[in-house]
Amino acid sequence: MPHTPIFHHVTGEWRARWRGRIHGGAVLVALPAGIVLTLLASGPLATTATAIYSASLVALFGTSASYHLFARSPRVQHVMQRIDHSMVYVLIAGTYTPVCLLALPRALGIPLLVAVWSIAVVGIVLKVMWKARRFSASLYLVMGWIVVIVLPWVYQRAGAPTLMLYAIGGIVFTTGAVMFYRRYPRLRPEVFGFHEVWHVMTVIAVVCQFAATALLLR
Repeated sequence: MPHTPIFHHVTGEWRARWRGRIHGGAVLVALPAGIVLTLLASGPLATTATAIYSASLVALFGTSASYHLFARSPRVQHVMQRIDHSMVYVLIAGTYTPVCLLALPRALGIPLLVAVWSIAVVGIVLKVMWKARRFSASLYLVMGWIVVIVLPWVYQRAGAPTLMLYAIGGIVFTTGAVMFYRRYPRLRPEVFGFHEVWHVMTVIAVVCQFAATALLLR
């Protein structure tokens, strides 16, 4: 694919050559993989849970790829950036959905699911309005690790391998977020920089948690 440099009006930088391509490839895998995962689900509840999760994957990667590869004008970039950041909330809440509905007792799973999606809505509103940016960013971590309060039940119902894969994914996500915030490592910013490292780490984390979700369907 030929590379046409795109100036990012929000950050005041030229986009790296690999910006968006990683998530562009990821969405091409996530779509069929999500369909297969949903078809493997047994029963309406599992099918609904995996469909929501799969849709959140496609939404995140598709939005990210579209934003980084095709948004050129200042206005479009500003709008797409807010949508792109909002999709992180959607992915986190989408990842929780199979856990809450399939790996937890209803008395725990439903309230947690409502709480997570409620936080996601708050975060999305803040991102769209571009308000309280540091607070809205911290909601990512709150959402991602609120699961620790129900770990014993997840372990009991899903088993150690599933829990381990979810945990590895969460650690990779969190580490990547910290590195992104610190703009590290710089590498070759014009080709592959800290932003691309973050995108690679999101893909690795998603692969781990996708495998964990597949194990829930056993």
